[in-house]
Amino acid sequence: MKRLLSQNGVFLVFGLILLIVDVTFISMLFILSVLPTLYTIIILVVLIGLTLLAFKLLACRKEVTKQRKIGVVLSVIMIVVLAVGCYYLFTTYSAFSRMSDEDKQYEDFYVVALKGGSYRNAGDIEGETVHIHQSSSSTYEQAQDMLADEADVSYEEVSGYMDLKPVLIDDKGEEHDELIFLSSNYYDMICEYVADFEDDTRVIHTVSVEIGSNDIARRVGVTNQPFNVYISGIDTFGGISRVSRSDVNMIMTVDPVDKEILLTSIPRDTYVTLHSYGALDKLTHSGIYGVGETVETVEDWLGIDINYYIRVNFTSVEDIVDAIGGIDVTSEYAFETHGRQNRGYSFVEGVNHLDGAAALAFARERKSFEEGDQERIENQQRVMMAILNKITGSTAILTSYTQIMNTVGDEIQTNMSESDISSLVRMQLADLGEWDIERISINGRGTYASTYSMGDRQLYVVIPDENSVKAAQDAIREMMN
Repeated sequence: MKRLLSQNGVFLVFGLILLIVDVTFISMLFILSVLPTLYTIIILVVLIGLTLLAFKLLACRKEVTKQRKIGVVLSVIMIVVLAVGCYYLFTTYSAFSRMSDEDKQYEDFYVVALKGGSYRNAGDIEGETVHIHQSSSSTYEQAQDMLADEADVSYEEVSGYMDLKPVLIDDKGEEHDELIFLSSNYYDMICEYVADFEDDTRVIHTVSVEIGSNDIARRVGVTNQPFNVYISGIDTFGGISRVSRSDVNMIMTVDPVDKEILLTSIPRDTYVTLHSYGALDKLTHSGIYGVGETVETVEDWLGIDINYYIRVNFTSVEDIVDAIGGIDVTSEYAFETHGRQNRGYSFVEGVNHLDGAAALAFARERKSFEEGDQERIENQQRVMMAILNKITGSTAILTSYTQIMNTVGDEIQTNMSESDISSLVRMQLADLGEWDIERISINGRGTYASTYSMGDRQLYVVIPDENSVKAAQDAIREMMN
């Protein structure tokens, strides 16, 4: 009798576990809602049928029967399969949730000292005087307050942030053992325009300030209405939430009905009027004021509505390409790369198989080409098309699913809602046909001019060619209409 009760208890445990896993899987399936209705119905019918069969076999009244053994085997198989399914569904839900959390943005501010000076770490700045620049930025003021609370520093102000450079190294090359405090974006720009500044200095402390972002999405039915997505590639590694210059600027116009995509690239140095400041600047600099500033600046300039944005950075590109097993990109030229971050890569004319780091170097190079930034734009589009083709036209999405989901969840940021993303996935699963992808570019004439973010300093800018601007506007509006 005891043996019978013990065996019945074991079979009861199997049944309860199966029931719990069933309910969990079905709940997550409906919450995520990525499968087409027909697929969902088929899965539910099969799942309910197998569960009832397992329960019937486990409920056999005889003490030990072949039916009960089959019921145990069936239950174990179902529990394992459903547990794996729950893991994949949770991974997908988590990725969508992290991607669409557009409010998480922050700006880093650096305390910078001479590399060979006496200041080595954050503990050395306690009670010291730190040089800052004039600014109307409330975020900069908040960072100053945070630093003062942390280290009890006092401040001495100079005019513009470029005037912080001679505080450390004057025009005669003489070094001064001082401290400066500025945003990471301004520090990066000084390093770009002042030779050896990065080599001669060190960041000894970082203050991070969270900044809010307004919901600028213009939401539509993404499965039955055309929409524009602004792709902003920021020039940073690491976390995607940091605001930075918008190094890659691309409008992706999507027609979900006819399955057409138009990629419109814009030179990073395009000379445009900033939406919030009414002053001329390079488009890339708009990114230091947040992705919303970039989107609204482009809307003003082109006279179009941008429905959503997607932000990626250097780490995003590397990890996504690696997650899908690399990409094949056709180069118009054989060339080598330059620059402090991507030096040493070589590419052949024709097809190149690229891993993540090589794909990033390929997309960033411009000094090797006579047309400079224009050829870089073409290469950025080639990399983007190769990624889209690999994901939609191969088994990469299946064989590396969890790796891809974890990568896009952590390293892509968008203001599309989770339901928008789920709807697009569900639409693609219902119709696995390929997309027709076209690409165009806006071009212009290079010159030198002052900019809002850099003051009177003359920087290279691109005056947009009005004919190419109109051609892009017409192409976008034609697909949108």
